[in-house]
Amino acid sequence: MESAGSRTTTPSDDLERIVGFCRYLDERCSERIFSSFLATALLCESLPLVYDRNFLRAEDPEASANELAALADRILGAAGMAHRKVITDSAEIGERLTPQFEGLAWKVDRAIAMVHSGAVEQERLPLVSEVTSEEMLPFWEEENREFHPESEELVRQLTQQNLVVERSIDCKYFARRSGGRVVSGCQLYSRGGAAQIEAVGTLREYRNQGLASSVVRRAAWEAFESGHDLVWLMADENDWPKALYAKLGFSPVGRFYGFSRGTS
Repeated sequence: MESAGSRTTTPSDDLERIVGFCRYLDERCSERIFSSFLATALLCESLPLVYDRNFLRAEDPEASANELAALADRILGAAGMAHRKVITDSAEIGERLTPQFEGLAWKVDRAIAMVHSGAVEQERLPLVSEVTSEEMLPFWEEENREFHPESEELVRQLTQQNLVVERSIDCKYFARRSGGRVVSGCQLYSRGGAAQIEAVGTLREYRNQGLASSVVRRAAWEAFESGHDLVWLMADENDWPKALYAKLGFSPVGRFYGFSRGTS
């Protein structure tokens, strides 16, 4: 049995909706927003260590990396944050800024927005459960601790940001368990007819068993079954999961850029 949606929109239409979705969610998760002709600053000062909740979004297509870095110094520095981050949801702006930020020794990240084709096999999903955020908390903590063993406070804040998102948009959670314990999971954010699959992960000892694939399939199936016509996710352009997502029915429609400088 399949859940299938007839996709008649163009990649540019999908990308426009994805940009709007991301901007809506980022703004909903922010505690303070500052707008200027150069950039919009979005801050969640209760989670100062979380780069993805504290950043500048470039707005002026002619802004230089030096101008944006100086603005980030002023705004993020005034908020007491040691990191600096600038993003753009325009590939044209990102491509222009990349060599400039590289010249400043900032890290450059490229994310690919990938849209699902609209067909998911339901019979391959029986072991995936819909769970609550409370059930996901131990999994999030363990996963964050694996990647950031140096800081329990960072682990706490990265885990807490999932609850900030939950208060900002409709969320569902899908998981695979082992012995009653969540060992793989993902999140599904939805607004209107669009749904984003996010935070796909599996604990180290349970990887390479197809668990992440199954939770992504379940999330996509649920999204289409509940009437969404656009189901998408973000993949790191330089990491292997993008190939997995392609096998699961996702195709790229656009590129987003992030520029960051860590704590010194």
